[in-house]
Amino acid sequence: MKVLVVGGTGFLGGAIVDEAIAAGHDVTVFSRGRHRRRMPNSVKTLIGDHYGDISALEGRRFDLLADTCAFAPDTVLRLLDSLSSNIGCYALVSSASVYDDFSLPGIDEDSPTSRATDEQLAMVQNLPFDQRSGADAYGDAYGPLKREVEIAALDRLGDRAFILRSGLLAGAGDYTDRLTYWVRRIDQGGPVAAPGDPQRLVQLIDVRDAATFIIAGASRGLKGIFNLTGQPLSMAFLLESCRSVTGSNAELVWIAEETINAAGIEAWTEVPLWLPSSDVQSKYFLEISAAKAIAHDLQVRPLDETLISILSWDRTRRTEPLKSGLPPLKETLLLSKAAAPS
Repeated sequence: MKVLVVGGTGFLGGAIVDEAIAAGHDVTVFSRGRHRRRMPNSVKTLIGDHYGDISALEGRRFDLLADTCAFAPDTVLRLLDSLSSNIGCYALVSSASVYDDFSLPGIDEDSPTSRATDEQLAMVQNLPFDQRSGADAYGDAYGPLKREVEIAALDRLGDRAFILRSGLLAGAGDYTDRLTYWVRRIDQGGPVAAPGDPQRLVQLIDVRDAATFIIAGASRGLKGIFNLTGQPLSMAFLLESCRSVTGSNAELVWIAEETINAAGIEAWTEVPLWLPSSDVQSKYFLEISAAKAIAHDLQVRPLDETLISILSWDRTRRTEPLKSGLPPLKETLLLSKAAAPS
């Protein structure tokens, strides 16, 4: 196949490029040229901006367009206006955040989704172009806007649209540092503040498995919507696996949820991959069914393989501060509270 990857220098985009090359495809990357990810000589690079100048794409034909950075419907329609007659499959990376209600179990591709309000759509139009390529710019509108993007693609392309509702992606190069925090912190050893109920579920997928499913699925002509998430696992299993892979002497000290909340510590950002059970609206956010994708040959590698790749990468960058995780002083505070007599 002739493959075009929009955002091919990013985390998922880079993994899609690697997988497409490994599968023997002819690969072109469309990017702004701001990232320094090294590309094999076989990869062609077109410079442009998803949210600005896309003239470099005019007149070109591709069997697969993989779009990893579509956040608003007008941007997708503009891209498809330029290329829709010249592409076979449009693999759109959406998000599991499109679902409307995470307080109920059994979320799958048929579950209700949210829609963007007029105010949210107007907000996008007022964003400066240089802010539109980052998910953080959209705040609470992120999920509803991703659903609008899906609808735009399906309306324009019909069965040429291959929609991937991605969950949490993990692996070497993850710019969020969520799983990387736990790998690094446990590798450092000593008492580690572990959050809440050890059996609280976590759900993630190796970025390489996501990329493989996208390339293989497009090659086989998959169409429609697929949740691209991993199998849920307990926080205890995740952190014990980090300890095993790192060979660390870390001691996991499980801190009661009430203690974390009382200390004013932020779930998800300061305690990565963790949401308190008291947050009823997010209760099943990390238990989204991937059964449909698995039935269509999604392969999920063992967790240890993902952790080893993160460990090897992160040990080369230990001077770089992480974007997620407990500041040392806050962890010390939590650990002291756990040790204090009741």
